[in-house]
Amino acid sequence: MWKPKKVPRKSPKPLPRGHPALQQEYKVNSKRLYKGLQWLLWISVLANTAPIGVLPGRQGRVYRHLHMCWMIVCYGWFCQASYWELVLNTLNKVSLDCYLNAVESAIYVVHIASILIITFQWRHRIPAVLDSIVKSDLERGYTIKCQQSKRFLRVQLSLVMVLACSAFVIDICSQRFVVYKAVLSINSYVMPNIISSLSFIQYYVLLQGIAWRQSAVTGSLQRELQQFPRRWEVHKLRLQHTELTRFTKLVNTAYQYSIVLLVIGCFFNFNLNLFLVYKGIDVPEMTDSTRWLYQVLWLAMHMGKVHSILYFNHKVQQEQFKCLALLNGVQCVDPDLLETLNHFILQLQTNVRQHVVCGVIALDLKYLSALLVASANFFIFLLQYDVTYEALSRQGNSSKT
Repeated sequence: MWKPKKVPRKSPKPLPRGHPALQQEYKVNSKRLYKGLQWLLWISVLANTAPIGVLPGRQGRVYRHLHMCWMIVCYGWFCQASYWELVLNTLNKVSLDCYLNAVESAIYVVHIASILIITFQWRHRIPAVLDSIVKSDLERGYTIKCQQSKRFLRVQLSLVMVLACSAFVIDICSQRFVVYKAVLSINSYVMPNIISSLSFIQYYVLLQGIAWRQSAVTGSLQRELQQFPRRWEVHKLRLQHTELTRFTKLVNTAYQYSIVLLVIGCFFNFNLNLFLVYKGIDVPEMTDSTRWLYQVLWLAMHMGKVHSILYFNHKVQQEQFKCLALLNGVQCVDPDLLETLNHFILQLQTNVRQHVVCGVIALDLKYLSALLVASANFFIFLLQYDVTYEALSRQGNSSKT
């Protein structure tokens, strides 16, 4: 517990909105933002996970129509490849694998469709969102760190690149180098995961950016409270935190259906591969080394996806808890300032469900325990079904003989 040191300070006069210095700072911050996200924006446009309007100078109607045609062609090819994969490969598998692979493929078709719909719906709003981020950063005095953003994106894109290269090689080997089977399998199972991973990199960037800005707000609040705190300055920081909370809720609302579909797809695929790993351990002659690598890669990928969503939401919540701990340690004698601090504390303690999607999934690391329990129950169901299916198959074969 500590008391603020009373050192009176004069409040700086804010510059008017049309001031040339503010316009210059706006241009500089805007260039930094686009420079830090340049590679992600181009890759996202090509992968149809972002509208072409996010690129500077590509907001015209001709560009939008060309990108829409590209989206239709890509999705049409994906649906056709998924259909032929179902007919030529999936239906020839054993009963349980056939059902789970068919459900997984159907989830991928719906998930990619939802990503394309979100891309289409936000074609006019995305440039405005980026513009509002630059303006709000300018108002709160936050400087966009271009190198920090580039390092973060480099790590995320490198992980997707490793996933893509590994999945391509292992999938081709697992199909015994049969070209049409490898092409259909890659288009039906590998490409949807790569596209969804690229889509969620944007989600991670937004949440990480919110966490960085919340950390900056907490640092400004700490510096303010270490001297003689000004009521209007604390109130301004409280409003900045409110704005970041609203933006967090907007981001999770925009991605809520994609998150639910990704969790469902990861859940089915994770349990299917876990079951296949168990079958490979139980009957080693049924599984070769390529299949083992394929299953381990898919297990790691789906665990990483779900964990990343929960982890970046947890980082935002952690910054909120740091700010709350800082405010709880303040001793204040000024009644006006005490009222502002109490409002700030009440705001941080109030749950506005900014980390809840579709009203059912709370995006917190605690959700992992619920997923593990559900996964254990589903795995037991798969074992029971497999034993029952084998017993019925043997009984049918014996009756025929």
